[in-house]
Amino acid sequence: MRAGRFRQDVYYRVNEFRITLPPLRERDDILHLANEFLPEAGTELGRPCRKISEAAAQVLLRYQWPGNVRELRNVIRRAMLLASDVIEPEHLSVLPVDPCPAAALRGGLAPIDSSLKEIADAAAADAERQAIRRVLQATKGNKSEAARLLRTDYKTLHLKMKQYAIPAGQFRQ
Repeated sequence: MRAGRFRQDVYYRVNEFRITLPPLRERDDILHLANEFLPEAGTELGRPCRKISEAAAQVLLRYQWPGNVRELRNVIRRAMLLASDVIEPEHLSVLPVDPCPAAALRGGLAPIDSSLKEIADAAAADAERQAIRRVLQATKGNKSEAARLLRTDYKTLHLKMKQYAIPAGQFRQ
């Protein structure tokens, strides 16, 4: 507009409504987007991969996503080339994600200097995460119903879901 290549009146008409998209790392629909990219990539690449395993889904959710949706799309495409039927964590090796502390503790990979409290906290967090996921699955992503079944209030459930990077959208399918 300032350079004279765009009319001022058109600019102000278009600029009436601003759309701001949050970065991918702040969104709660990462798994939904990843699942939307599966059929597209399968058709384009001629690969039969139809699903993302639970462990691979956790890798996608724990990654900090410095890029945008295009980065996620490229990661899914790459994983499709490596996978045969189901995308597993090893197909997402391009994503540098630290293992979940509770999973590391379960597998006996806890550092020697881990205290009992750290081990218990990690185990409790893992149990809480699994319970929330299981109840959201049963309620098809209905957070109010999930909070009722878990005997907690909606706000607490919402905060825990955010803490554990559990998007309700993935359970609504």
